[in-house]
Amino acid sequence: MKTKIAKTYTYNGLGFPIKLQNVTLLLVDGEWSPKIDVRKVAENTIRELPYQEERLTGYQIKFIRSYFDMSLRDFAKQVVSESHNAVAKWERFGEGPTNMDENIESMLRLYIIDKVSTKTKKQAQEFIKSFRLIREMTFLKKVPKPLKVNAI
Repeated sequence: MKTKIAKTYTYNGLGFPIKLQNVTLLLVDGEWSPKIDVRKVAENTIRELPYQEERLTGYQIKFIRSYFDMSLRDFAKQVVSESHNAVAKWERFGEGPTNMDENIESMLRLYIIDKVSTKTKKQAQEFIKSFRLIREMTFLKKVPKPLKVNAI
């Protein structure tokens, strides 16, 4: 089986584009397909999302909820203290940024960090460091970039 390495590869399997580096591609039935561990990509993605400088998108909210295996109601009640209708509305924003309150988005980012990172005392210290970093981030003041769409 023929293989090659792609220096960058855009993976859309989690519902939104993720740039992967140094991906092995396999030639299958005349088509190049990535050889990736989807679980590992999901784990790495959930670790990186809190530090994204742009607002979270609807697809990313849905990914976060699905990653933690939560229903709309459970996620709404336990994570963001909002109604399940509000969470469903955010998810419908799709590839665009949600209109969720900035404080709720910050708390969601901290929830992710807490769930995936804090198991030891050192990790708890890292969590506090991340908390301070997110509080100081200016991502909430950035205007979303225009989408590029073919007119044809």
